[in-house]
Amino acid sequence: MLDLLTISSLISFGALVAFSVVNLAVIKHYYFGQKARGARGVIHNLVLPGIGFVLTIWLWTSLSGLSFTFGLIWVGVGLAYLAFLTRGFRKPAPQLDLKEA
Repeated sequence: MLDLLTISSLISFGALVAFSVVNLAVIKHYYFGQKARGARGVIHNLVLPGIGFVLTIWLWTSLSGLSFTFGLIWVGVGLAYLAFLTRGFRKPAPQLDLKEA
């Protein structure tokens, strides 16, 4: 049985992964994709998300080793399932359809 501290660490692992990916996505989409590189663009689309990414990496250091183990296993299971759905990443990933019927 997992204790409350371990469960909260596992949830924190997932949240920190999400925050890290969001910060990297902002940099990729706006700074590299949209080429928003003026003075304001550099601050909003590179510096601030870069700081956010570094801070989430720093927060990861406070998680337990068990959280990393379970978290990385969960990531591996997700990647294996995605590989299965995409036939070894040869087909596009399934898309979520939010249209009402």
